[in-house]
Amino acid sequence: MHGRLVAEECDRYTSSAALDVWGAGDVRSYTAWQEKLGFEGGAADGVPGRFSWDRLEVPNV
Repeated sequence: MHGRLVAEECDRYTSSAALDVWGAGDVRSYTAWQEKLGFEGGAADGVPGRFSWDRLEVPNV
């Protein structure tokens, strides 16, 4: 997910440590992704939903 958010220019990370652990940078970056998709207010909360997750196209690894 981290790599896809960076590729979509939604990089709001402050560190590259612990890439496999959900943290504040993920929430900020995912919020930016949701806003890029047109979500507003409480709908852009940084929590993945089916629509935004599917659009991010995270590879199954």
